[in-house]
Amino acid sequence: MARVTVQEAVEKIGNRFDLILTAARRARQLQLNQREPLVPEENDKPTVIALREIEKGLINNEIMNTQERQDVLVQEKLENEAVSLLTEPSLTDASFVDVEA
Repeated sequence: MARVTVQEAVEKIGNRFDLILTAARRARQLQLNQREPLVPEENDKPTVIALREIEKGLINNEIMNTQERQDVLVQEKLENEAVSLLTEPSLTDASFVDVEA
């Protein structure tokens, strides 16, 4: 079983309560394959990977907030493109007029 000392991670985040929230949030991203690990996995569980990333200064709340804002912008752009494609007139619309008629 991996033993992780979190003192360095606590120092990076500020306090142990925020560390728990940040590590849980990051571990959830890793578990759901929403993000790739920034450190070698070494057969560790997502919680251990998250703590190692925080300890190395690769992840903090600000970084995760920025990533999530970017994800929202990309999602909104994709949704807007889908809506424009759905509302765009096409040749199969009922408004299509047969020239030969």
